[in-house]
Amino acid sequence: MGPRQRHPLLLRWLFPWFSNRVHCCRGRAIPPNQQPTVPTFCHWSCHQHPPSSGRRKALHPNQSHCPVQPRCLNTTSPLPSKARFRPDLNKTMTQLLTFLTKQNSPFLVDLNPYTTFRQRKNSSLDFALFHPTARPLADGHNTYKNGFDACIDSLVASLSALGFPDIDIVVGKIGWPTDGAVNATKRVAETFMKGLVEHLKSNSKTPLRPRKPVLDVYVFSLLDEDRRSVASGDYERHWGVFTFDGQAKYELDLGQGPQKKLSNAHDVEYLMQRWCVANNNNGDLSNASQSMNAACAVSDCTALSLGGSCAGVGWPGNASYAFNSYYQGHGQGVGTCDFGGLGMITTVDPSVDECRFTIGLRTSQSAGRLRGTATVFLVLTVVVVYSDELFFFFFFGSD
Repeated sequence: MGPRQRHPLLLRWLFPWFSNRVHCCRGRAIPPNQQPTVPTFCHWSCHQHPPSSGRRKALHPNQSHCPVQPRCLNTTSPLPSKARFRPDLNKTMTQLLTFLTKQNSPFLVDLNPYTTFRQRKNSSLDFALFHPTARPLADGHNTYKNGFDACIDSLVASLSALGFPDIDIVVGKIGWPTDGAVNATKRVAETFMKGLVEHLKSNSKTPLRPRKPVLDVYVFSLLDEDRRSVASGDYERHWGVFTFDGQAKYELDLGQGPQKKLSNAHDVEYLMQRWCVANNNNGDLSNASQSMNAACAVSDCTALSLGGSCAGVGWPGNASYAFNSYYQGHGQGVGTCDFGGLGMITTVDPSVDECRFTIGLRTSQSAGRLRGTATVFLVLTVVVVYSDELFFFFFFGSD
């Protein structure tokens, strides 16, 4: 686990609400609702400009990070040892790394193995999922058995080329989505998460860092976000290890033994046990597609995407899903299941196999921190923490 660690992997749920909705991670200040663009390799989120003196005073003096656009890696070669920062960023990165070194701060990097897998031709899913039979990547005398180590060493090679081979590295964000696209499923996400945790527990080093492992790793994220931007893909709303109502999507031991695996939220207060579906008794459903599109424009229908959990429900099941998403998101309000006579309320759960027709949550204070699907979500991206310090990374949605 490394010399600094005194505790095993921990699962920490922290739920503070900040009125200014500023994201903070160990001194990392991020403007609300900022989303990185998608790079071509490893989904790096580089940190370009040292904080201003005013911001530095507001942050812990030894932990300072500032994010910029992540397209910072020159990907002319797939080999980790050949990775370099873009030439036009060398000066800026050198300034940043000098600043971080003086502050005794780590370099924070975001990894997105799912996006890397989707974008790179001939990518191996087994390689991304830590599968023991995955075809290894040969890089000179070094061999990589999984994508995580390859990405870390790509960063190490880039840092070393600028003269900073020993700076600590923190993975500020890593995860696997569970819906909204091909290979974004609960089963695949479970395989990835278990592989990641076992890899970290083994204290495995990388070929370019044989004596200095990654300092800390943060898993993205706690809950799904029904209002997260889908500009890079519908899967963006499904990173949570828990569903929106606090139910674990899969079993996962975070290093504290089977008795400390993920637990479902208790005493969740749902709305009435009723759903909105397409009215098959209405002989004319020709306009249902228009109503469906209107419903999806203001609610979450990402599960209907190709590869999604509800992609195979067919017609009019997909219209029913859209109608119900709108209905639940509007608190089952009067008139929210009309759709010009095309919708109807039912007390029979229309869920089919993995396609779950959800019921919204009550938004009273007794419902606790979990809010209705049309309201603000708090998503905590710190799931796996393995160090002797408490790190936290809050990510807020917006109304």
